[in-house]
Amino acid sequence: MAVVNSTESRVLKGRYPFVTTIVCCYLLLLSPISNAELYKYVNEDGVTVLDSHVPARYVKNGYTILRVDGRVLEVVPRALSDEEIRIRDLNLAEERRRNRIEREQNIADQNLLRIYSRPEDVIRVRDDKIATIEFAISTDKGRRSRLQSQKRDMQASLADIERAGGVITSERLSQIRAIDNKMRQNEREIASKLDEMNTLQASYAADLKRVRELYDESIGVR
Repeated sequence: MAVVNSTESRVLKGRYPFVTTIVCCYLLLLSPISNAELYKYVNEDGVTVLDSHVPARYVKNGYTILRVDGRVLEVVPRALSDEEIRIRDLNLAEERRRNRIEREQNIADQNLLRIYSRPEDVIRVRDDKIATIEFAISTDKGRRSRLQSQKRDMQASLADIERAGGVITSERLSQIRAIDNKMRQNEREIASKLDEMNTLQASYAADLKRVRELYDESIGVR
């Protein structure tokens, strides 16, 4: 394009006033053209096309937006298939699950380090709690032994009554049934405490292992 300098412009203004108007209009028209966009896509024949728009039937295949000077403004990817969407969603769900587990583990680790100053503290707390449960079990077993003794004494008494030809009253039978119920309850309490102790031991074993790992990691950082 020829360049019109200021002197020539003044001459043109004097001789041909309409020329200035034409030049200005031409320059204005150039501005939007320089900012125009082209769209590159592949048609059904596999041919790459440059156009001012993308036909609707090709949008799902993806396209590229370019400036007229060839610079890429944006790349719009193709639409995913149903199977690809399913896999993507599964991967996202798995990533969220891993992130949730990691967050929960970090919180649990912080709690462990706040409670225990060293791995030996885990062992001390574990042994104290187990000793408390063992004492409770021992107490329950003592109660069970006393109930068994009471039942034997009552059964012996009833046997003496039968041998003497006496009548065993319903009240005495109810007393034995009451002792049986207490013994069954006692057995359930002992079993529950044993389960609690086993669960406690497993839990503290996991805590001890993790605390040792955390303190080894902290030593390694130093």
